[in-house]
Amino acid sequence: MLLKFLPLLFLVLTAEGFWFFRSRIVCYSHVGCFSNAAPFNNVMGVLPDSPEKIQTTFMLYTRENRESPQVLSPYDSNTISRSNFDTHRSTIFITHGFADTSKTGWALKMKDALLEVDDVNIIPVDWSHGTGFNYMKSSANTRVVGATIGNMLKALWDTTGIQLSRVHLIGQSLGAHIMGYAGDWTRSKINIGSVGRITGLDPAGLHFQGFDIKVKLDVSDASFVDVIHTDAASFSDLGLGISSPNGHVDFYPNGGKRQPGCNALRRVMCSHMRVIDYFIESINSSCEFKAFPCLGYWDYYYGGCRSCRTGCNRMGYHVDKNVHGAFYLKTKAEYPFCVE
Repeated sequence: MLLKFLPLLFLVLTAEGFWFFRSRIVCYSHVGCFSNAAPFNNVMGVLPDSPEKIQTTFMLYTRENRESPQVLSPYDSNTISRSNFDTHRSTIFITHGFADTSKTGWALKMKDALLEVDDVNIIPVDWSHGTGFNYMKSSANTRVVGATIGNMLKALWDTTGIQLSRVHLIGQSLGAHIMGYAGDWTRSKINIGSVGRITGLDPAGLHFQGFDIKVKLDVSDASFVDVIHTDAASFSDLGLGISSPNGHVDFYPNGGKRQPGCNALRRVMCSHMRVIDYFIESINSSCEFKAFPCLGYWDYYYGGCRSCRTGCNRMGYHVDKNVHGAFYLKTKAEYPFCVE
């Protein structure tokens, strides 16, 4: 029984995880100082790496350059003014989670789907140098990445006059909390206002579930926060996502714990990553991912979530921002996942 937990224990019980061997504050240029005092004691005292080590990269795609990104820097306005960035368009940032990248894979697939449906600025954010086999260090690094995204938004605001109300931040797993930090940075740290929307795609649970809202994505981080939970089983059952509602709207497809098609052989990560498939499909699908208001998992389990008595909602890109609460729906085990 213990063997199945050994990989996760290795990620948790590293030498860096023993807070009493670590300093309690680090300071870096551009992003300031970070303490591991409460409430930021959620990663057992591990402090984040420097921006130089993490190497957060911003890659701009538009309909003028769908395949060849233009690299932007929050500290060089020329990279913005000479790019295809258009302040008259809405702007969408996308970022990945643990041991992942935005330079290949699902982030670029999402970029293509978004450019197909809308004429927008798409900025995948890569922080793959800041995440590897050490989950706690990766969790700590989310704070620096979030601050760097906040600085990128400030640079766009200074250079182009971007309207933050037209900014949408999308993050998966640890990336969801990164976007929460970015939203908090623009609102409370550099005081340029609140971003319009943050979408959390199965926000990471380990080191965030049960901790203060300041250390995780929450409703104060944007004017509107929508969250999709797909792997919210307990950690002891190898669930990787957060179960508690932390948005204006929280969606729990298939109860939010285990997703159809993620059998025993594909159990770890499958449900956690399935949220990406749902969101990408929602962008251009004629099927609405119709979700029903629900009192909770057991209400869903016993069939009590089949009425739009207080208003249904649409999971994914085309969410209704005016209908708040917790919503449940069923999906299929294979693409297309949406149930007509």
